[in-house]
Amino acid sequence: MRLENKVAVITGASRGIGFSVAEAFVREGAKIALCGSRQESAESAAAKLLQTYPNAEILPVGVDVTDSGAISDMVSRVVDKWGYIDVLVNNAGVTSAKQLFDMTDEDFDSVIRINLSGPFKCTREVAKIMRQRGGSIINTSSMVGTYGGKMQSAYSSSKFGINGLTKSCAKELGAYGIRVNAVAPGVVATDMMKNSVNEQMLSGLKQITPLGRAGEPKELAGSYVYLASDEASFTTGTILHVDGGIVM
Repeated sequence: MRLENKVAVITGASRGIGFSVAEAFVREGAKIALCGSRQESAESAAAKLLQTYPNAEILPVGVDVTDSGAISDMVSRVVDKWGYIDVLVNNAGVTSAKQLFDMTDEDFDSVIRINLSGPFKCTREVAKIMRQRGGSIINTSSMVGTYGGKMQSAYSSSKFGINGLTKSCAKELGAYGIRVNAVAPGVVATDMMKNSVNEQMLSGLKQITPLGRAGEPKELAGSYVYLASDEASFTTGTILHVDGGIVM
C-alpha cells in the first residue's frame, strides 16, 4: 500500500473530492483525520468509510478552517493520537458565482477567508509538526486559478492565491523536507459544481473540455495519493492539472 502508516489530515473531507481523497488514502493504508466543517458531518463521513473499511484508523474532526484556535486544537488531537503528521490536504472550500457589481465586501471576504486564509493557517500549524521529519502538503486549486472565470472574481482570486501560496511555501519549507503541491481540478461532478453553474453553463464547459465530459471525484483522488506518497519525493511547487485537458 502506497500510504501505509502515513498520518494524513484532510480538510473538506465529508463530501465531494475530499471524501474521495479520504477513501483513497484509507484504501492505501493511511491513518486519517477526516475534517469537516461540523463534527456531525465528519462523523457521518467516517461512519460511511468504516462500513467499507472496518479496520481503518479514522479520526473525525469538526473544524472551522478560518479559526486559528480550532486548527491548533485539531492538530493537537491528531498528534496526541498518532504522534506525527505526514500529509496535509487543504481541500475545504466554498464557491461563489456573482457579478462583480452584486458582490458585497462580505461575499468576497468570506470566500478568501475559507479558500485562501484557511489553507494558510492549516499549513502554518501543520508545518510546525512536519518540520521535524518532513511531509507533504497538497492544496486544492482550480482551473480558474489559471485563467479566471466569469462571475467568479472571489473564487478565482482565492485559487490564484492558492497557487502562489503553494509555490511560496514549497520554496520556504523544502529545507525541512516538506513538499508543497496543488491539484487543480477542472469540471467535476460535485455538489459544489452543481450549485454554482446551470445546465447551459455546464454543457458549455463540457464542450470545451477535450475529453468532452465532467470528471468524477474519484478520478481526482489518485493525483492526491501520488503527491502524498514517496513516489513524489522529488516533486514540489507543482500545480497538477487534473481537468480533462481544459487547461493546456
